[in-house]
Amino acid sequence: MKQILTEEIFSAPQWMKIVCYILSIAVLLMGVGLFTVKDQPQEIFFVMPFIFLIAISMLMYTRLQLIISDSGIRFIGGLKSHHFTWEDITMIDMRRLGKYKTPTATIYYSDKKFDLQKGFYLQPKFNRILSLLEMKAAPELFTENYKNIRQQIKQSS
Repeated sequence: MKQILTEEIFSAPQWMKIVCYILSIAVLLMGVGLFTVKDQPQEIFFVMPFIFLIAISMLMYTRLQLIISDSGIRFIGGLKSHHFTWEDITMIDMRRLGKYKTPTATIYYSDKKFDLQKGFYLQPKFNRILSLLEMKAAPELFTENYKNIRQQIKQSS
């Protein structure tokens, strides 16, 4: 296992963060505007909490960060944070999910699991994350399914 010299931080692309900031503010303003309308139907009061929940979720999305260092992996910024060392990892698997067969790597550690989705990190960052995993984790932790899908990803890029 090689050493990771610097701590690497992965998050959503900058353009996606800007879009989320702008849209969350627009959704919040729309919610406030609906709240101030007179003679509104009763259904609006049912929809209002969902509007504010969407706006808050978009703001939380911009704070998500995956930090990979020599000591371990941390995922912060969301409702459920993950923090584990390289020795805690028991298995690393990968599968393809959804209509477009998007690769999702799953790291199993201490009776818990953590999913890394290519749709969130996009191709270059996802490849870098996988190469850091392969560099630091023991080879016997990777399943055969992971190796097959990883080979397909390498061939397509």
